[in-house]
Amino acid sequence: MSRPDGLRLALAQPTIDPEAGEEARVNRAVGMIAQAGQQRADLVLFPESYPGPITAGASYDAEEAVAAACRDAGTAACWGRVEGDEKGGFATVAYLTGRNGRRLERYVRSHPATGDVHPVLSGSAMVPGNELGLFEFEGLKLGVTICSELWSPEICRSLALLGAEVLLAPAGGGFHRVAANWQLIARARAIENELFVGLTQQLFEGETGSALIAGPESVAGELTEPGLLIRDLDLTRSRWLRDHDDSMQEPKLFSSLPGLLRARRPGLYQALVEPAEDDYDFEADPD
Repeated sequence: MSRPDGLRLALAQPTIDPEAGEEARVNRAVGMIAQAGQQRADLVLFPESYPGPITAGASYDAEEAVAAACRDAGTAACWGRVEGDEKGGFATVAYLTGRNGRRLERYVRSHPATGDVHPVLSGSAMVPGNELGLFEFEGLKLGVTICSELWSPEICRSLALLGAEVLLAPAGGGFHRVAANWQLIARARAIENELFVGLTQQLFEGETGSALIAGPESVAGELTEPGLLIRDLDLTRSRWLRDHDDSMQEPKLFSSLPGLLRARRPGLYQALVEPAEDDYDFEADPD
């Protein structure tokens, strides 16, 4: 399959009603998929563990409803939930459901948040997955980083080197004081990896949205309110930046430095793969 030159990406930024049960989020997601389809979006991205469940041990299953909505709308969806495993642990998972309603891809968050994030949001620590999030979608490679994984440059650069041209960055929300820097990180990842980043979150009470579509040279759109943010991504431009080198030519043909994925000397980066004594132990028993 040949690579398309563009992607119409929709970011879903829903509010979280503390009075409603989590299952109500399924109908909200179905409605947003329908809305994205009406606007001819190729793919709609939902926040981390949305429509859920986000609570460890909750029993409802959103997949059938999401699949039916994708079929009806002719739009793919990247959505998430917390899942239990056979050992009694829980993991944060992102799925890619195709336009035909079929499950295409599955990613288990490989770098769960440190501290009390998961116990507060989900009631349990999360078990890490052992692979990076790289999805195939209609000839494109999509990277997936869940929530704080976006802040790890090693993850994002690795996905770019594996061919990702769009980075899907679903987040859980509760940004508040770190919101501005979260958006800044999204922009930095787009610039340094010469790809597009789609960042979205759940909106908790009193929170302003941080949904953002950032390209390697500029911000394509932002959304502070609940709803959908839809933009067309010009992949021919990001490919041009990947294929060309820096230049002193004036006027400049670029507003971000080109050729960054090629201008590397991996032999000097051994420190990135050497363990340190204070590395966080993702495999530790959460109890």
